[in-house]
Amino acid sequence: MIVRTHKDAENSAVDEEKFISRRYTLRADGMGHSVHETHVKPGQALHMWYKNHRETVICIEGEGQIEDLTEGGKWDLKPGVLYALDKHQQHILSSEKGMTVLCVFTPSLVGPEDHDEQGSYPLLDDDGTVLKR
Repeated sequence: MIVRTHKDAENSAVDEEKFISRRYTLRADGMGHSVHETHVKPGQALHMWYKNHRETVICIEGEGQIEDLTEGGKWDLKPGVLYALDKHQQHILSSEKGMTVLCVFTPSLVGPEDHDEQGSYPLLDDDGTVLKR
């Protein structure tokens, strides 16, 4: 059994200007997915495109908006609202006052991934070697 605390996830966090991503499980845990708690900082809009991963997200605190740049549409996010990027949609995740979401990625992230200029994560091998950008 894997048991992790918020403090444990802080050790693998990626803290950027626009967000903080705390990583609770990663590929080394062998679950087939990784679980992250992401806090979108107030007043931020994040352009993302997970071309190498699928992501499911549920809002747990605060409010924001998801805009699908691939298929079109905008949805308000508040606690209990989920969205899933099933077709690698480019999107903008935004929040005026700040928002916390839980994210599940498949394939699992290794840990050090950070968004590139397109808003994507590279696909990494277990040792962190880039397999695909």
